[in-house]
Order: sequence, then structure tokens, then C-alpha cells
Amino acid sequence: MQLLHISDTHLGKRQYGLEERESDVYETFSNLIDLAIEERVKAVIHTGDLFDQPNPPNNAIYHALTEIKRLTEKGIMFLNIPGDHDTPKRNGEKYPQKILEIAGLKLLNDSSVTLEDRVKVKIIGFKHTPTLIAEGLKDKLRNTKPEAGAKNVIMLHQGIKQILPYAYSWQISQGDLPSGFDYYALGHFHTRMLQKFGNGMLGIAGSPEIIREEEIEGYEKKGKGAFLVDLSKDVNVQPINLDIRHQEVIAIDTDNFQQEINKIIDKMKSLNNKKKPILHLEINGKPSKQMLEYMNRLQSVVLHYRIIKYNVSETEDKLNVKVENTTTVNELIREFLTKRGYSKEDADLLIEVINDVENEEKVNKTIKKIVGLVD
Repeated sequence: MQLLHISDTHLGKRQYGLEERESDVYETFSNLIDLAIEERVKAVIHTGDLFDQPNPPNNAIYHALTEIKRLTEKGIMFLNIPGDHDTPKRNGEKYPQKILEIAGLKLLNDSSVTLEDRVKVKIIGFKHTPTLIAEGLKDKLRNTKPEAGAKNVIMLHQGIKQILPYAYSWQISQGDLPSGFDYYALGHFHTRMLQKFGNGMLGIAGSPEIIREEEIEGYEKKGKGAFLVDLSKDVNVQPINLDIRHQEVIAIDTDNFQQEINKIIDKMKSLNNKKKPILHLEINGKPSKQMLEYMNRLQSVVLHYRIIKYNVSETEDKLNVKVENTTTVNELIREFLTKRGYSKEDADLLIEVINDVENEEKVNKTIKKIVGLVD
């Protein structure tokens, strides 16, 4: 018996406010369904964050309904556990997955299902549990036992201390996982991982799309996609990669910005990709208005680019800015920028960017205005 383990599809996610990125997420989900049908799996097991939010947009619900219906028409089950992103934030509100039950989705909310096809497989799934009430989940796991005479799979969407050892980012440790299971199917982590665990295998399917730029390193090393899990005899897990929109982190040295930007353009042209890539830029040195203007040439070869980091030495070009008792932060920034050669109008626009840094769509629009792309 084969299962397709997928996770963290985040349907409805519109990365950087781009409609193309929302479409990418739907296309990738469709490709996973195609893969399940081609491999003739018994079931797709999805370990949480099917949707990007508990109140997904209509397009996300429609796409999920269409694809899961296509799957179940082929006799393939779709098993899902709630993740942290698609868990309702108000008491009494239903999971968005409940709508998909009409298409054949089965939500494993601290429950189990048994499949039989030459081999008996019991699959138990637990909903995401937040840190504050994680002790309750630990109690459930202590009381969870594998079924004798069957292959046993457990599905979880939790932070694991040994894998994500940061404060408030994990709820359980590997020692809390019940022993004796053949496959431990985990979600929540976006970078794929596969390792031996007891007498079984522990698989983190990861997100099939790049949701955050921190995932790019893992994508470059391990790809993005799904795990094909064969439970016929001994557990065999095969990673399967999907062809997704390329994303890359690139550094630009401001001393040679024209040469470096031209090299990036040549590199992007040489990529054999159907879709324009997304670039995340680190700027080394002091940026200038001329560099930002020249950087707009990237628009011809990429879908989107964004500056994620400025690496400026503390000793570089220290400017004497006079501070009065009545000086506001915005006035300090304005004086600093005008001494670097920016006009008062451009300085005010940059201050607007700083004040609205969380609104990436507005920030991008303002930067384009600064460099003359829009009026």
C-alpha cells in the first residue's frame, strides 16, 4: 500500500500581494493531486495547514473542492489534520475543511481511520495544539498505542524541540512521540526532512511551495514536493520533487552595482524556467538612488524582487546629524537622507516606507514612485 504524504500547502496564500503567487500555490496543489493519481496511492495524507488562514478566500475553497473531488473520484482518500494556520480563532467556529467533506475529505481531529488493501494500515491524526495547552497533547500521545498486526501511521502538526529549538516555537519533543509506529508523518516545518525513528521512519513533508525566503536554502538542497510512502513491507519513503517557481537570495555590492545587476540579469535569462523567478536581495554597502533606479532593469527578467537586508559597515560615511531636544525620529531620518543626496520629496517617501514597513504592497508601490516607475 502506498500513501502520498504532503503538507503545508497554504491554499489562498498571496505572497507579496501577487496574484501570480496565489495561482502558483493552486497549481502546485493540482500537481500533487496529479502525482497521487499517477502513483495510484491508497490515500493522500496531509499534515496540516491545508489553507493559509481559517477563513480562506473563495478561490482557495473552490480549488480545494475541485481537486479533492477529482482525487476521490479515482477512489483515493484525502486525509487531513488541522494545522495552526487553518485552525479557527473563535470558539465554536468550524474548521474550513468541514466544507470539503462534501468532496470526500476526511478530517482526522484526534481520531483514526483504518485502510485495507493486501495490508492493514491504521492512521491516527491529531489536530495542532498550541504551546499553552501542549500538556494535554502529551497526555494523548502517552495513551496512543500502535495496533498489533497492522502498519501504523501517526499524523502531527507540531513544533518539535530537537528540530526547532527556539523559545515558544515547539510544543513537544521527540521523546513525547509514541513508540512502535511505522511512519511518523509531520507537518508545520517547511523544509523537508527524513530520518530513522525507532523501528520506523519520521518524515517532514515540508511545504511544496516556497512560503518564506528562509526556506530557500532547504529548497536548493532538498527540493520541494512530497513523500511517497510504501507500507507494503518495510517502510520505504521516496522524496518526489515538483517543478516550482524559482526563488533565490542574491547579494549586490553597491561599489559595482551596475556590473552585478547585469550579471544577475544574464543569470536569470539563462535559467531554463517556465516562470519568471523571485529574487531576495541583500545590499552590501551604501545604497544610492542611482542604484535603485538601475535595479529596475531586473523587472524584465523577474516576477518580483525585494530587498531583505542592508549590510552597511558602522564605519562607513558617518554623517554628523545634529539632534535637538525637540527633534522627532522622522526629522532625524529626513536630515540623514537629505545629507546623502536625496531630495526632500524622496526623503518623505522613504519615511513613509519606514512607517508602513509591514504593508509590503504599499512599500513596493512607494519605492517604485521614488525611482520613477509610477507617478
